[in-house]
Amino acid sequence: MTRGYATYGDDPDFEAEYADYAEPADDTRRDLDELFAAVDVLRTAVQDADNRDAGLRQEVTALADRLGPGASQEHRVDQLSRQLERLQQQVQALERAVRVSDGVPQADLDDVGAETRALAAQAARWDDLHKELVTKEQRARHEQEIARLDSVRAAQARCDADLLEVIRRLATTDHGSRARGDAESSLRALSTRRRTLLDDEIPAASDAADQARLALREADAVDARVLPQLERAERAWHDLQVRLRTRITDAIGSNALLPMWFSHALGVAPPSGTSGDAWIRTAASVLAYRVTFGIKDQALPLGPPATDGADTTERRWTWRARLESDLDDLSL
Repeated sequence: MTRGYATYGDDPDFEAEYADYAEPADDTRRDLDELFAAVDVLRTAVQDADNRDAGLRQEVTALADRLGPGASQEHRVDQLSRQLERLQQQVQALERAVRVSDGVPQADLDDVGAETRALAAQAARWDDLHKELVTKEQRARHEQEIARLDSVRAAQARCDADLLEVIRRLATTDHGSRARGDAESSLRALSTRRRTLLDDEIPAASDAADQARLALREADAVDARVLPQLERAERAWHDLQVRLRTRITDAIGSNALLPMWFSHALGVAPPSGTSGDAWIRTAASVLAYRVTFGIKDQALPLGPPATDGADTTERRWTWRARLESDLDDLSL
């Protein structure tokens, strides 16, 4: 007996009748043993599946017992939703195990190679490079400082013209007349205003304008240095997206078994219709995030969340937040 099954080799009459064919009989026995071993493996897999199904049924029964008539509808829906998610995950795990046992190839999307990782590193420089540039708002403030100097100088020119007009009025009016008194008051006010312009406002505006011109020259120098690097980073991001989109679509087209993190977050294929493009863009961006930050977690598509005290304004976490939002939109 072998593995609980009778074989032809255990029959004495068979051995006597076919003694001259000992070697073929040994081959047949070996083939049958291998077949029976495969049957045992399949039987074990079926038993495991039955055990899992029984466990799932027990969990559903226990959940029904806990959610009695007294439970609120909202609580019951929440509990059922979580239980349904667990059941779906267990079914997916069982299906995955069956496909693996059937020899279905598995796609390792994270193994992108050194060249693609270099593209991701180049693309990741975009944010830091962009921070070096002077913003449009900062440039506008510098330009306002330069324009303010012109405005103050124009105010001095108007003040000088008003002073000349007051002096002409003083020269043509009689002493003690009301018009002369008004002209003398205007003269004092305009003289004070001119002195303030010359002593305070114009020098301050001139210094500010000089600093603004210097800042704009420095900003132009930064632009000349950084903008070409930004363009390279943008091209790297475009090339990275093309590579990763192709990698994902090739894996789907080959019917390979996709990683758990991918199927949990995105399913196994793009949806039909116009939402398919948004799906592949999000899928490629999630993979780009994993490549950029070296995420290897096989369950969580974006890896573990930020720890307490982490700076959530950093590019990693702002990018993660956008991807989480994109994934939520896909599930609507």
